[in-house]
Amino acid sequence: MTIAWILPVLTILSLSAQPSASQTGIVDHLVGSWEGEGELFGAPTRFAMTWIPELDGRFLGLHYEIRGNVQMQALAHYRISDSDTLQGVWVDSRGEILQLAATATDSTLEALWHAPTERGRTVYRRIGSDSLEVQDFVRGETGWRLFGTARYSRQ
Repeated sequence: MTIAWILPVLTILSLSAQPSASQTGIVDHLVGSWEGEGELFGAPTRFAMTWIPELDGRFLGLHYEIRGNVQMQALAHYRISDSDTLQGVWVDSRGEILQLAATATDSTLEALWHAPTERGRTVYRRIGSDSLEVQDFVRGETGWRLFGTARYSRQ
C-alpha cells in the first residue's frame, strides 16, 4: 500500500486561506460574546452568542443559545476563505444539522441555511461599535417570513 497521495493532501491542508477585506470587517466585529433581546415567534426572548476564531483562524465558531419560552443551544462553524463567501454547518439541541452558505460585506453576514425539513436565512448586521442586529427568516410556500429579531450588545 502506498501513501504517496498524503504529501499533496497535507500540503493543501496546510495552506493558510486569508479572509477578504469584507470578511475581515464583519468577522472581526462578530468575534466576542454577545447578549441580545428581541422576539422569537412573537414572544419576548433573550439570546446569547459567542463567536470564536478557531483552527488557526481558518474557521469561525459560533456558540448560540435561546433563553425564553423556546430554549435551544447550537454550535456552528464557518470556513473562512479568500472570497466573500463562507461555508459551514450548524448543529442544535433539536437534533438538526443545517448546511450554511454565507456572504460577507463590511457590515453584514447573511447566512442561508437548509436541511431536508427547513430552509432559512439569518442576517447579522453591525449597527454600532458594540451592537448588532440579527433577523431570522424561514422560507415557506409564499416566500420569506420573518420569525425572529434581536438586538445584541457586546459583553
